[in-house]
Parts: sequence; C-alpha cells; structure tokens
Amino acid sequence: MSKALILEQEKHALRRKLDSVRNTEKEKAQLLQELTEQNHRLTAQLKQTARTEEQLQAQLQTLREQFNVRRSNLHDHVSQLEGLREEINVLEGRKADLGQRIHALTDERENLNLSLEESGDRIILLQRQNREQEQKIRSQQQDLEDLRQTNSQLQAKLDIILRRSPNGNSSLLDEIEMSAPSSMEDDASRVQNHLPDDDIECDDLVLPFSGLFPEGDENMKHLAQEVIDIYHQLRRLCLELRRRRDNVSVDSGISSTTPEEMQAQQVRVGMFSNLLQDFRTLIEDLLAQGPDTPCLACQSVAEDTENLKRLQTELQEKTDCLKEKNEEISKLGTKLTIQDTELAALREERDHLRQDVDSSAWAKDEIVKKAWTMRDQAVARKNTVEIELAKTRIELMHINSQLMEAIQQKVELSQQLDQWQLDMQALLDEQMKKKLKNYEEGEERRPSRQSQKLKHSNVNSKGKLFKLFR
Repeated sequence: MSKALILEQEKHALRRKLDSVRNTEKEKAQLLQELTEQNHRLTAQLKQTARTEEQLQAQLQTLREQFNVRRSNLHDHVSQLEGLREEINVLEGRKADLGQRIHALTDERENLNLSLEESGDRIILLQRQNREQEQKIRSQQQDLEDLRQTNSQLQAKLDIILRRSPNGNSSLLDEIEMSAPSSMEDDASRVQNHLPDDDIECDDLVLPFSGLFPEGDENMKHLAQEVIDIYHQLRRLCLELRRRRDNVSVDSGISSTTPEEMQAQQVRVGMFSNLLQDFRTLIEDLLAQGPDTPCLACQSVAEDTENLKRLQTELQEKTDCLKEKNEEISKLGTKLTIQDTELAALREERDHLRQDVDSSAWAKDEIVKKAWTMRDQAVARKNTVEIELAKTRIELMHINSQLMEAIQQKVELSQQLDQWQLDMQALLDEQMKKKLKNYEEGEERRPSRQSQKLKHSNVNSKGKLFKLFR
C-alpha cells in the first residue's frame, strides 16, 4: 500500500512536471510566435526607414541646392539694394522737380482763377452798361416820338391860326413886316452872329416893337397869345434838338434852361425868323445824321457788345487753358502719388533688407524667406494703391467733366445773351430807320399841302413860318 501510494505520488509529480513542461513549451511557442511577428514588423520598419532615409537624402540634396540658390540670390539682393538706393535718389530728385512744377502750376491756376473772376465782373459790368444804354436808347426814342407829336401839334395850331386869320386884317407878322422891312435882315444877321451854341437867346439882340396889338381887339389878343405859345414851344423844341445834336443829357429837364415866359408886348422883330431858321437847321442836321450815322448811344452799345465778345473769347481761352493746366496737374499729381508709393515701398524694403543683412542671429534661409514674404506684401500693397489710384482718377475725371459741362453751359448762356442783345439792337435799328423813313415821307408830303394853302393867303410872313417844313 505504501509502495502504491508512493507511485501514485510520483505519478502526480510526473503529471505536474509534464503539465509544467507543456506550459513551458506553449510559452516558448507563443514567445517564438511573438518574436517572429516582431521580426517581421521590424523588417518592415527597417524597409520603411530605408525608404524614408532615401527621401530625406533627396530632400537634403534639394535643400542644399535651394540654399546655394538662395545664397546666390542674397548676393543679388545686396546688389539690387544698391540699385534701389540709386533709384530712390533719382526718384527723390524727380519728386522735388514735380513738387516745384505743381507749386508753379498751382500759382498759375490761382492767377487764372483771379483773371477769370475779373473777366466775369467785367462781363457783368458791360452787361449792366449795355442795359443802361438800351434804356437810354428807348428813352431817346420816346423823347423823339414826343417831339414829333409836339411838332404835329404845333403844325396843327399853325394851320388853325392861319385859317382863323381874316384876309382883310393884318396879322402880327404882317405888322412886323410892314413896320420894319429893312431892319429885320440887319437884326437877323446880328442875332445869327451873336447866337451861342447851347441855347437860343435873341431877346436882347433885336429891336423892340410896340403897338402891334390893339387893346380893344379880343381876336388879335387871342391870336397874339397863341403866337407867343407857339414861339415858346418852338423855343423848347430848339433847345431839345440842340441837346440831341450835341449828345447832351436831358435828365435835368428843359425847365432848368428854359427862359422865362414873355408877354405879347415883348415880341421883338426877327424873333420868329431866326428861331425858325435855327429850328429848321437842327431838324435837317438830325435827319442828315439819322439814316446813315448812328447815334453815340448806339455806337456805345456796339462798342460794349464788341468788348463783351472779346471778353467772352478771352474767357473761353482762359477756361481752355485752365482745363489743360488742371489736367496736367492731375496727371502730375497721379504720377507723384505713384512715385511716392513706390518710393515708400522701396524704402521699407531697403530698411528690412538692411536689417536682415545686419542681423546675424537669423539663418540665411529665414532671411531669404522673409525677403520673399516682404516682397509679396509690397506687391500686394502696390496693387491695392494702384486700384485706389485708378478709382480716384476716375472720380477726378468725372468731376472735371462736370466742371467743364458747367463752364460750357455758362458760355452757351453768354452766347445766347449776346445773340439776344444783337437781335434787340437790330430790332431797335430797324424801328429807328422805319420811323425816320416815315418821318421823312411825312415831311415830303407836307410842303405840297402847305404850298396849296399859301396860294390862298396874301400874308408874306406865312411863308417864313413854313420854311421849316420845306
């Protein structure tokens, strides 16, 4: 029993050993499997490492080539930096020249603006003078029409007086002719020699005549009073016509120079004959000057019109010159802005390159990379500035076009005003010529009617009264 127990124990021990050996073999097989797998994995990693090493060798060769290229580029950048310095100096000189030209053009533009304002003021002044001259012409035409109406009224009164005077009774002029037939010519010659240029004074140069008007004859008194009224009206007409002929202003009125009213007993011999002779002479002078010779006011208007045309031409020339100067200033300003931008970019690039070259803490590759980055930034800034400059230039061109349109509209309005003034002048001249022609035709028709009236009258002085209209 003990032997069997021992064997049983050995049997269990051997089984334990067998299990232990089996476990050891299993562990060895598992370890071998792991080592095999690890060997395969390490082999694959070794192959991958070899390939990576080859790639790194290629990259290293590429980097070495790039480094050599960039090292040569660095020398090129140094030489380029020297060239940029020279170009900066040239651009600074050109900038100074452009600044001087812009300053000179600015002064010239200011002078042209001042001249333009002065021309505008002169145009306004000439237009005002032109309106004043037109107003004077209209006033003179109105005065001429009033004179014609007054002349017609005087002629009608003379006709009425001649028709009312009886054939058997002697008139005032008959008595003047009978009382002093010989002294009239002497007195008239003395009056003609002593007659002044600006007024008609004949009261003190002729002989007095009394007893012409009987106090009991009321008809003769009325006739004498009408003759005196006619005399005063003719006298005023003579004053007015003399002023017209001498181109003297009548703004102060006729009453300031009109002599005092005289009575019928103050009539002098030769007064009517001298007055009518002077009146006829003035009328003939005005008619001789009327159709062919323009009045001084018309001449002044024509001169003002010519001056206005000349000033408008000068204004147009100065406007064109100012436009050219503005365009040139715009171009120079644009060019100066571009050059300033380029100069600032070049200076910035120069400073950075100088700092990069002077700095020894950076590697060459970093310097080259930073130089390329800065160049790209400078190019981007340059493109941005060029775009903004193009927009600004377009806006400036639009503003200049609007300014030129406004100036063109002003010139067109001035031309329309000038044409309107010319049309008004032509219309006024045509009306003046037509009125003068009608007046001449009326004057030509009057002598025929008056000659028929003279055939039925035996009064010698009536012929002298109508010498004015022959």
